[in-house]
Amino acid sequence: MAIRRGRNHITSQFEFGSATVTLYDQNGDWNPMNPASAYYPNLVPLRQIIIFASYGGNDYSLFSGFITNYDTGFRQGNEDVSTVNLRCVDGFKLLAGSAISTVSGAPAGQLSGARVNALLDTIEWPLSLRNIDTGDSTLQADPGTSRTALEALKTVEDSEFGGIFVDADGAVNFVSRNNLITIPASAAYAFSDDGSAISYTNAVVALDDTTLINDVTITREGGTAQNAFDQSSIDKFFLHSGTRQGILVQTDAEALNQAQGILATRKDPEVRIDSIQLNLYDDINPNKPLAGVDIELLDGILVTKTMPGSTSVVQPSLVNAIHHDITKRSWMTTLFTSEPLLAGFVLDSTISGILDSDVLSY
Repeated sequence: MAIRRGRNHITSQFEFGSATVTLYDQNGDWNPMNPASAYYPNLVPLRQIIIFASYGGNDYSLFSGFITNYDTGFRQGNEDVSTVNLRCVDGFKLLAGSAISTVSGAPAGQLSGARVNALLDTIEWPLSLRNIDTGDSTLQADPGTSRTALEALKTVEDSEFGGIFVDADGAVNFVSRNNLITIPASAAYAFSDDGSAISYTNAVVALDDTTLINDVTITREGGTAQNAFDQSSIDKFFLHSGTRQGILVQTDAEALNQAQGILATRKDPEVRIDSIQLNLYDDINPNKPLAGVDIELLDGILVTKTMPGSTSVVQPSLVNAIHHDITKRSWMTTLFTSEPLLAGFVLDSTISGILDSDVLSY
């Protein structure tokens, strides 16, 4: 079984969550055309699937979504072994397939969280499957253009500088800008390779220009392009431009705040830890399998990596993607991490409240 959920590292956009479940099916129970199957005639596309793990007497959701494919195959050996692969996607597929235009209850001056709820109301998304922050930015009236619900939600996400994803329970989550900034300051779990916290393997440590942005232009809908740049960074690392347009913030001043916030966070490259891997079959540290099944997207974690030359990298991060690879004899979980695109100074935090190190945000 393989589960993939979270952001694309290159585009920094949350994508469809997916799962592939392989079932041995010698009796044809999972053959959609078999009338003798106990599941007949219900083996059709878009049936709900829930995957969970039990640990320490508690159940932890890993994936909730919908089966799109029933792919039958045959493994050759001494005898044919019939298998069925269930191909599954999460609720982003439903959001991407829901066309909207006019959105009632979406006036100018509305907070971003209320806008998310208005969009979800338009497609009758269940109230029980929502975890929506209030939000920090007020928005223009919804433009009423023809688009999908997912496209409209991503516009709100970009306007707020927040995060929208479908969690392991199948609920739409909207995390506000200020919460994204403060989450890494109080990590849910700490990992290290020196014995001081939960152990891990296969850390990917990088120093490159992937996250470098030293010339930022933000243009709100109906507004004037707002630009912020750092000439010292440009002189040292060459020009690295980034743009955002069509966001729904109400003033050019807030668009400029966004540009300046991105610039302050991204104008200098830093050593970062892109991912770590957890072997959840490790019985030595019971906190490791617990962390592997309990961590959700956009949770904060703290990772310490010892480097050659008696140095170390200590990185407070957001979990941007979670991959589970599970067989009968192994369970490897990979956590992909990054700092928020917009960082901020958090009072009283020993991680994100260091003078002359952390930057202010708006």
